[in-house]
Amino acid sequence: MAKRVLTDTCYWLGLINPDDQHHEDSNTISDLLGNCEVVIPWPCLFETIATRLIRRSDRLLLFEKLIKNPSVTLFHDNTYRELALSLVFESGRRIQGASFSLTDSIIREIIKDIDVRIDYFITFNNRDFQDVCDKRNIPIISK
Repeated sequence: MAKRVLTDTCYWLGLINPDDQHHEDSNTISDLLGNCEVVIPWPCLFETIATRLIRRSDRLLLFEKLIKNPSVTLFHDNTYRELALSLVFESGRRIQGASFSLTDSIIREIIKDIDVRIDYFITFNNRDFQDVCDKRNIPIISK
């Protein structure tokens, strides 16, 4: 069975943008994924395909090619949206404690879901996900 690798937006941005600070790391990680099923949550698509990318057709078309690879799965986030949104607003009410973007909150809920098989998680923002990955014993790939 192929390993299932969940990805964060920063991996994709690094992969398609040669000027990105994580470009080399993203390419190195990409080379290691060989026979893996690479999973990209829909919120990461929204973050990646933003106005800046739309203006760069070469990068946009590269991204299209990457996500249309048969080893890439687009992961629907419908199950996690409402809870993640309420957690974002709840964190805004607290004086102290961590706060996460809506995309990161959705990814955190996906990671927490024991019914979703995740063998590895790719991010360059380890601090935002270490706690939930540790609870599920999901190794983070960051370099």
